[in-house]
Amino acid sequence: MSQEKVFQVGGVELHVDNRSITGDGGPSVRVYGDVDGEAVQLLRFDCFRKDPHYHYDPSGRNDQHHLDKATVPDSIGWTMEQLGNNLAEMIRTASYDGVAAGVDQAAVKAVLSEVESIMRG
Repeated sequence: MSQEKVFQVGGVELHVDNRSITGDGGPSVRVYGDVDGEAVQLLRFDCFRKDPHYHYDPSGRNDQHHLDKATVPDSIGWTMEQLGNNLAEMIRTASYDGVAAGVDQAAVKAVLSEVESIMRG
């Protein structure tokens, strides 16, 4: 995947691309929502080769959680599960209740096979 692909679906935007940081990188999904008329990054899932992790409110408090590769060997699969089943709850945890209330989980779930295909390249 060379360029960012954006999915406007279910009350959020999913931005899918590759991210690189010093010595690591991989596919990433950034979840944006409308907060007071402004696009705000609510969540980010970094499916990095060495250190897969996710963030609540990455542009604000940046509450980062690392995935244990022993218990989560497929970070892309784990990310698809979270987006498909727990997106609204994760957005609430990031303290964006208003955006969470507008999430159409079924609509988001409908695009996840394409999102996963892009991430797996």
